[in-house]
Amino acid sequence: MMIAKLFIVAIRNMRRQLRRTILTALSFAVAVFLFTVLVAVPVSMDRIAADAAKGLRLIVIAHNSYKLPAKYCNDIRKMPHVMGCAPELQWGAIYRDPRNQIMAIGVTQDIYSVSGPSDFQLPPEIRKQMFTDRRNASVGSVLMREQGLKLGQPFTIRSPENEKLTLTLIPKAEMPTLLTARALFFDRRLLDEAVKNAYGADIQDRATFLSVRVDRAENMDSVIGEIDENFHNSDGETETTPESDALNSVITGIGDVRTIMYSICIVVLLTVLLIAANSMAMMVRDRITEVAVMRALGFARVHVVALLLTEAALIGLAGAIVGAAAALWCFHGGISLGALTGGLGYMAVAPSTAALAVLVALGVSLLSAVAPVTQAANIPPAIAFRKVV
Repeated sequence: MMIAKLFIVAIRNMRRQLRRTILTALSFAVAVFLFTVLVAVPVSMDRIAADAAKGLRLIVIAHNSYKLPAKYCNDIRKMPHVMGCAPELQWGAIYRDPRNQIMAIGVTQDIYSVSGPSDFQLPPEIRKQMFTDRRNASVGSVLMREQGLKLGQPFTIRSPENEKLTLTLIPKAEMPTLLTARALFFDRRLLDEAVKNAYGADIQDRATFLSVRVDRAENMDSVIGEIDENFHNSDGETETTPESDALNSVITGIGDVRTIMYSICIVVLLTVLLIAANSMAMMVRDRITEVAVMRALGFARVHVVALLLTEAALIGLAGAIVGAAAALWCFHGGISLGALTGGLGYMAVAPSTAALAVLVALGVSLLSAVAPVTQAANIPPAIAFRKVV
């Protein structure tokens, strides 16, 4: 009963200085919005890497060379614990805006042999159509929305270096998984022919990387060792890593993104803490009369502290909910991180990230009010009345 009364009194007190209450809450809203978006970047990449780990896939690339024959898959498929191997050809194409590169990946029908139960599974009828027409393609859900693509509607992508190297594709399936949200998978035979016509080069046996699926997680290390040992001292030596590690290496290659993002988040929190502490100090100063009256009427210090902390918590919570809700509404579908993640990664604000930001803001609002509230609660009533008079 006492808690409910304190809550009602705190709500009424917030309305006395409505402008200051709104401005303080808005400062929390802006800070929580920035905090949520910044934290979402490393969190999104961790989610993508975790999603990749579920697929039990290995990524094989060329070691100290650009030569990786697609025919290596013939030997890899014969190795113990290997469920499938698919050569993939990565192509940085552009569509409409030259500044926005699309990571298009040419694949063969072997791509289905490395897809696991945790991956997006194409409906049987779509899967049957994918390679009957070389123009058919599978497009990630985020990429579909970013580029305004529609299923069944042809679109043309081209090389940024050679306008003659163009491909016309027809989206047949939309892939919603985290790992494939910004990917474009198409029949590599279409690119093989286009490169041959444009440059006269035969790239049918070339691969940017090989995707290998293993039967169980405990066998991944042994398969990694066997693949690299099998092609050791060959013309195209290999370097094999789990798919999640390969994705993380993209981020590591351009710097410690996580440290940068979390450092900025700490700066944001410290800034808000100082602003909130100043606002809370002014709020408590205005409540000195009330504190003196309450103490003179016999209210314990704990009641005074609870009242003032409740008011601080409500202000911070209101602003935090607004800021987190705005971030969730703007970025719940995800946006591209561009060159930061090699064109494959993206940032999306998840409900769990927004909820975490609200909890952090609530803690900051309470922490900023501790010092002024404690000082006010410890002032004897006589001295408090003298301050007012």
